[in-house]
Amino acid sequence: MTSSRHTRRLSATDWVDAALTLVTSDGVQAVTIARLCTTLNVTKGSFYWHFTDLDALREAMAVRWRGMNRARVADLEGLSELPPDDRLAALSTMLISDDHLAVERAIRGWARSNDGIAHTVRSIDEEIFDAIDAALRELQMSPRQARVLAGLLVYVGIGYIHGHEGLPTISAQDVQHTLPGLLSFTVGRSQPTADRRRPAED
Repeated sequence: MTSSRHTRRLSATDWVDAALTLVTSDGVQAVTIARLCTTLNVTKGSFYWHFTDLDALREAMAVRWRGMNRARVADLEGLSELPPDDRLAALSTMLISDDHLAVERAIRGWARSNDGIAHTVRSIDEEIFDAIDAALRELQMSPRQARVLAGLLVYVGIGYIHGHEGLPTISAQDVQHTLPGLLSFTVGRSQPTADRRRPAED
């Protein structure tokens, strides 16, 4: 007995989610039209009903990924009972999870040659930055301290996405143990080191 290839009409979101799953499980090279058709048990005509080409699918994947990130951040921000330092640790842990790394690396790679995806990546970075900046300000950091440290944390996250395979692995426990010390050190510094080292005027 043969199974039907048309049990229901697939939506564009079905294709995008299938592609994101393939990136996570098998890497960026797995995202081909043929592989997706096999995974979803449909013909190529179904793909072209929603997308003009593979690049259009990649753009849709980036937009979908932005929405998923936005929902995760909103969930954390909605937990008013969660202390800001715990919220920061949860955000950082999200960024270093294996599934997050695979998709982020793929999307950022495509962004180098696609302006639409590059715009979406910038939006993702801005939203993560804003969430971290807001949590840091709740820890009584000055606006300048919060902005600088939020920027550094985002830069570290982006660097880890691209270079983590050649460096020691960072676990969620590592983040949870290290972040409180970093925050207390930053909050405890009332002046930049450079100010204290300024030579006396003659």
